[in-house]
Amino acid sequence: MNYDDLKAYVAASFEIDWMSLIDIVAYYRETADIGTASTDLLLQGATAAAQLVRDGAMIPGDLTPRFQPWPTTPEESAARIEAEAAELAATGGPLETGDIAWFTAPEDFPS
Repeated sequence: MNYDDLKAYVAASFEIDWMSLIDIVAYYRETADIGTASTDLLLQGATAAAQLVRDGAMIPGDLTPRFQPWPTTPEESAARIEAEAAELAATGGPLETGDIAWFTAPEDFPS
């Protein structure tokens, strides 16, 4: 799995709609070895999402009911994604659509 391919996938997805972390995890699931634990996929997806946020490739936020970007720096947002994913993985809870964060394209909220 290549980071540039993931970035292209995310950019193409934003042309259609917002994304949630489950979409990124699903991207990893498609190429995972049979038997890869869902917690491993969650952590891989969260790490990738955090890096995309750090790199400015996407903006995290919540739907309330419109998209609201988090009022934190990219580094703080990335750390939050990683921490919440680690907590979810530790409890073994399922990841549902919209859990942890929604994401949108950076051009939707220019700096």
